[in-house]
Amino acid sequence: MNKVSLGNLKIDSYINQPVYLDEKYILLSPDISISKEMINRLEKWEYKEIKTDGIPFEGNSLGNSPDGATATIESNEKQSEEQKLINNFTNECIKFLTKYYDNFRELDVLPLVPISDKAKEIIFELKEHKDLLLNINSEVKKADSYVIHHSIKTTFLVLAIADFLKFPIHKQIEIGIAAMLHKLGMLLLPSQLYEKHGALSIKELQVIRTHPVISYKTLKKAEFPVSIYIAVLEHHEHINGSGYPRKLTGNKISLNGKILAVASAFAAATTKRPYRSGLDGHSGIMDLLKGKGTKYDENILRTLVFIMSLYPVGTFVKLSNSAIGLVIKTNLTTPKHPILKLLVDEKGIPYNNKPVLQTRPEDEIQIIRTLTKDEVESLKAKLNLL
Repeated sequence: MNKVSLGNLKIDSYINQPVYLDEKYILLSPDISISKEMINRLEKWEYKEIKTDGIPFEGNSLGNSPDGATATIESNEKQSEEQKLINNFTNECIKFLTKYYDNFRELDVLPLVPISDKAKEIIFELKEHKDLLLNINSEVKKADSYVIHHSIKTTFLVLAIADFLKFPIHKQIEIGIAAMLHKLGMLLLPSQLYEKHGALSIKELQVIRTHPVISYKTLKKAEFPVSIYIAVLEHHEHINGSGYPRKLTGNKISLNGKILAVASAFAAATTKRPYRSGLDGHSGIMDLLKGKGTKYDENILRTLVFIMSLYPVGTFVKLSNSAIGLVIKTNLTTPKHPILKLLVDEKGIPYNNKPVLQTRPEDEIQIIRTLTKDEVESLKAKLNLL
């Protein structure tokens, strides 16, 4: 990106591409003019320049000009193309793990190298497309595919958490392997147990709760590293001792086990399955926060909030001026203030060019709540998004 000094910015002019303070923080979208207040704020913060691939221009906002419409279309096409690439990558991961599990069923072998290589591949993709990978839409329609989908989604999450916590690469690979294989023991249980529509009986629950031990023994027999099969064994432990299989408490649970517990629980809560709806990302996080300090480690939960935001990508939100937006990017510095694509204005009229808004703590307009499921369905119908 090009650097533009503050002295070259003209009040009430526009820039035809997003303006950044750094690689993560969007300062200005093409439909918002440069204001004196913004420049004063930057000078107060001791910024001397901004970064952008765009060029300054005067006149109407980009969102209301022919050039603006073109830029919006190009931006949407780029986002759509990136989403297709991520969907393809996710499907490739699912196919890979399906084949890996099938080989285990048929040949009773668990080679370490290919699963390690896949973990490395996911680590690389997360660095390029973290927001999209962490917010893949998961809908499991077949009983035998739930373990696969769940494991891949959990892997994306644990690797993002491990990267945020500055794990060295070999430690990231280990926890990535643990995530992909943490439900391995489920393969040796009848699928109707974990796909049952009603409540499990006491006997059925006891059987289900054997899967961490089965996974642990299988990986240990296959001579996987200790840190991997211990994390797998502990992914249902709770820090207050209410988990299983060993009812461990606090620091008796490994760090990898604590991370895997949070990621696996969030992945499960936000996955749609044949017998129940999945929670949206915001509701999934709020649900896990109820277990802060009891079920889940507080530091790991805090990390999840930072990497996902309180309003993850794909969340529909209502603003204090009654406008409605869709979260398109999170902001690590302020988890409560993501970047939105505005869909409907304060009068309920759909935006043509879907302007982008960076919410900020100091702004008058704030997110007040997420939309309910019924509101989301109504909005999608209104905007022909179904």
